Amino acid sequence: MAKIVHRIAPSWQKSLQKLITNPKDLFERLNLDPAYLPAAERAAKLFPLRVSEHYLQQMTIGQMNDPLLKQILPLEVEFIEKKGFCSDPLGESKTNPIPGLLHKYQSRVLLTVTQACAVHCRYCFRREFPYAENNPGRKGWNDIIQYLKNSPEVNEVIYSGGDPLTASDDYL
Repeated sequence: MAKIVHRIAPSWQKSLQKLITNPKDLFERLNLDPAYLPAAERAAKLFPLRVSEHYLQQMTIGQMNDPLLKQILPLEVEFIEKKGFCSDPLGESKTNPIPGLLHKYQSRVLLTVTQACAVHCRYCFRREFPYAENNPGRKGWNDIIQYLKNSPEVNEVIYSGGDPLTASDDYL
């Protein structure tokens, strides 16, 4: 009879403390072609590598075409500029009336709660979003509340970011 083993997954906070952020570590762990490493290191300077251990364990070792790896692997192709593509594909810079708040649609706002994500997807549309300029700080949250009080058309507030669920419960 097979023995059932129950594995307790580490808390997500502990997982975030152990993220893989160095392309060399990723290449070694997955036995990837080292010829791609210099480009990965350069591209990771444009947008840092971040991948959790759990996510990494879902990938196939030695397989450069693994779809999960492609989602997070920094590569030279990120330096290629394409006509018609831009760093603000959603036009959020035009809909950012105060730090921490995006108001693109009449009845809906997004609060940029955090820039943190457990995994940095290479296709992230907010990879160049100016989070440092959009940190509302303590005073800023009061400004956001006042903005919402002065905007009765808003009936939906969405936590966004990064991944807002990486913020503590108290902060949220």
